[in-house]
Amino acid sequence: MPAIVRLVETAKTCTFRSWTTIRGQMSTARQIRKFGLYGEGNPASSPEFVHVETISARSRLHNWIISPHVHPNIFQLLHLIDGGGILSVDGAEIALEPPVLVIVPCGCVHAFRFEPDTMGWVLSVADALVAEGKLGPIDLSSTVQGSQVMRIPLDDARGSSDLMAHAFAELAVRHQSAPGVLSNTVISIVGLILSLAEEMAQERAARLEGGQDRRISLVRRFGKLVETHMREQWSVERYAQELGTTAPTLTRACREVVGRAPAQMVQDRRLREAKRALSYTDASVSMISDDLGFSDPAYFARVFKQQIGVTASAYRKERFWAA
Repeated sequence: MPAIVRLVETAKTCTFRSWTTIRGQMSTARQIRKFGLYGEGNPASSPEFVHVETISARSRLHNWIISPHVHPNIFQLLHLIDGGGILSVDGAEIALEPPVLVIVPCGCVHAFRFEPDTMGWVLSVADALVAEGKLGPIDLSSTVQGSQVMRIPLDDARGSSDLMAHAFAELAVRHQSAPGVLSNTVISIVGLILSLAEEMAQERAARLEGGQDRRISLVRRFGKLVETHMREQWSVERYAQELGTTAPTLTRACREVVGRAPAQMVQDRRLREAKRALSYTDASVSMISDDLGFSDPAYFARVFKQQIGVTASAYRKERFWAA
């Protein structure tokens, strides 16, 4: 274990409470909580906001349970070095086995349960810092502009985890000595961390997809368009027109890359958003149906039951998490 990590990982005394027990004790309906940094209330942040801390610094204050929340204007990178945990996102629970990098885009509802004494880092960066070009000409399409949480196992043989850990540790030293100061060195280190993350994300995507081609690029662009317009009941033809292609070409690409037709992908995304709302908010089924652009609540209920296998009410009863 790197000495620089041991120096900053101290005072780990909290006990672990099971995921099921924590959820079982929650009974009061709440809206999804919005934070700048978890637990600090106001989600507003400076367009030059950068913050780095150890995973234990904040999670040990909450018994290693980070409840469902969202960062409206901030994206985060978590680097787990030792220990482990569970990531909860969109109704699914994903094991985190170090060394692993987790990329959390802006606006994505997520939660964590860490094992006690988990070691690693959390970097929080205002999306405006990237949008305004402060980090230079770095392509961050996967890390910042993505719409879903990414888990990237790190390859120890290449030393990627150690390199990432050293960059985080150096950034932490400079952050502690001059909080909030974006010196050229700080910007360079942040840029290095994000560049490494982007490189790892693209390499993993290429391995999973068997290489890049125009079909994959088209499907990715389609996915980003769906994120913006899924509530507007666009036809496949309208999506294709916006993408500069034809509906048959878009359909073939989607079927070949992900095995789903475009309309099914739009429906899948709307249902994923519905599951988020059922799990993390107290909005009524009628309100959720209306928000997602379904023609009426009864139709939404039929589609949900058909695709998910249980009613919306049953899903909420099983998955609801209020804190």
